[in-house]
Amino acid sequence: DNADDDGRHRTDEHGHTHLHRGRLFAASSDPLRPSRIRVTSTDFPRTVQSVRALLVGLFPDGYDPNDPDADAIEIDVRHTSRFIPDPQPRRTEGQLELERKLARRPHLDEREEEMRALASRTTEALRDVLGRGHDEISFGVGEEKDDEDKDRSIGGNVKPLPWVQLAEITKCLEVRDLLPPSVSPEDVSRINEHAAWRWFEMLRHPRLVGMAMGDMAEELIETFHRGLRWSRRHLPHLPHHHGGGAEPEEGDADHGKLTHAKEGPPPALHIYSAHDSTLIGLLCAFRLESPDTWPEYGSYIKMELIEAETVEDDETVTLEATASQKEEDGDSSSSNPVRHYVRFSLNGEVLRCYWGIDEEGRWRLTELMPLEHLTAMVRREQRRHHVDDGDHHHHDDPFVSPRGGEANQ
Repeated sequence: DNADDDGRHRTDEHGHTHLHRGRLFAASSDPLRPSRIRVTSTDFPRTVQSVRALLVGLFPDGYDPNDPDADAIEIDVRHTSRFIPDPQPRRTEGQLELERKLARRPHLDEREEEMRALASRTTEALRDVLGRGHDEISFGVGEEKDDEDKDRSIGGNVKPLPWVQLAEITKCLEVRDLLPPSVSPEDVSRINEHAAWRWFEMLRHPRLVGMAMGDMAEELIETFHRGLRWSRRHLPHLPHHHGGGAEPEEGDADHGKLTHAKEGPPPALHIYSAHDSTLIGLLCAFRLESPDTWPEYGSYIKMELIEAETVEDDETVTLEATASQKEEDGDSSSSNPVRHYVRFSLNGEVLRCYWGIDEEGRWRLTELMPLEHLTAMVRREQRRHHVDDGDHHHHDDPFVSPRGGEANQ
């Protein structure tokens, strides 16, 4: 490994950069401290363990309870059902009914028929490694079985596992070189590809993804707004512009399932530790362009709040990551118009959003989404899924293909 001049990070032989005490997130004069991080996780041992490992990497010196200046980082695990698209049980019966309805669309039935033999053969091959009661577990969007399905076997006497379960088990066994002889790496690839395709086909339905991931999408957007509200109150010398009043105010009745009445300084970094299914859900909820593949282990989505200041004299736009960076550079005041944008990336690759709008009001893919426009779209989808009957064609949503998005054909 090679360390840089001031020892802030290391780069290994593969070119991967390793963080050292969080200093890559800010200038060396203002490093990222534990007090400026908020952590939320689903209440599963593997997700809590994963985010703990990340925090150890950020702060390898650990936490000293005897140090009065040390800050412990708490992990909030209170909102698990909001951060996965298929909680057990579902948070609403309506979501489960819609999943069953969408799963019976002709093009899904056709693909299922093509894959039945593989599902049956793989489940049979895994019989010896499955725990007791495995056939009583059912998880995955659109894979909850009704009474008729529970009594149905595929391929004879074997009732196949749900696709997401097959994908997870076979992938874990493949990584550890423990696949049964009758299950090939090609089988594992086909299973994972089909599971991913199926999930994207389901969650790209606007009403379903609103039910499954709408609350988390709203919470992520509200995190940005909480930071901007705090900055306007406590850093009035900095320029703030929220784009025509679209930013929700405190106490807004349409907001705030997770909003706090008394807000302290906003975190510089908010980490959510969840699941691969969470990533797929967010890709669909925010209408992001991405391949229909199952996320690899360790995958992550990053959402950045970017401040854009229009310089009037030469009509150029300067993009800056945070207002605090402007303070550090000595430019703490400005009369230039400022707007805020959200940028998404998956594993470091910037993703474009289908909700972009051009100057003539037409849909277009964009890498920088105005915060006020993104907020309005997320809130619109939440309102719509509460009143929609599931048969609406959603022709005003650029993300939805006619075959993949409609409940009825």
